[in-house]
Amino acid sequence: MNKVKNVIRNTEIDTLSDAIIRFFKADKEAQNDAFLSSAIGELELLSAKITTAILQDKRLSTLQTADGERNKAIKTLGTVLNGYAALPIESRKAQAVPLKAIFDKYAKGRITRESYAAKSSLIESMLEEFAAAQLAENIKGLEGVAESIALIRTAQDNFTKANIDFLDATVNKGASATSFNRQIALLINEKLIPYLNAMLISDNAKCADFAKNIEEEIRRINEAIAKRCAFRNR
Repeated sequence: MNKVKNVIRNTEIDTLSDAIIRFFKADKEAQNDAFLSSAIGELELLSAKITTAILQDKRLSTLQTADGERNKAIKTLGTVLNGYAALPIESRKAQAVPLKAIFDKYAKGRITRESYAAKSSLIESMLEEFAAAQLAENIKGLEGVAESIALIRTAQDNFTKANIDFLDATVNKGASATSFNRQIALLINEKLIPYLNAMLISDNAKCADFAKNIEEEIRRINEAIAKRCAFRNR
């Protein structure tokens, strides 16, 4: 039985560990083996941890994307207001003056470069200023301004949700997914596979089906890894 390639991705080894656990729980004969029961117990713990770590990594990516959308929405409003300020139409320019003053106050403070928490606070403050009753007619009279402000509101709400999800995942993350990847690979390659190979050599029938299923799953994943590496090296 071949070992798992050492360039296996975190998601691939998570899938592999889940498959091995599933095969074991469906195999009554293999469950009677004390060594396998102990090894699979270790694998279950590591599999749960890498799943949580991968989820946290995905939520970090989602959070970064949500923050990028906030920056984009803020810049869009700035572009709209700057456009009105440059128009040779005095009535439009006059309507834009108080709105641009509010925006510039935050833009000059480089709102888009602040930390996540500081940016959230500044965005909420800026939106509160734009919501002042005396500015309603100014916003209504300038096409695109209300829509741009609404985009910031939506982007901020989406970021808040993504941040809550990220913080929830962080609480239970622990080590990195890559760290768990190495631990799982070590358990499979240096503990589980050598034992199963020894059992097959000694004609231990109660491990045969379990070993066959694992061998097939590892073969499938190793082939996928080989194809990926070959494509990358073209």
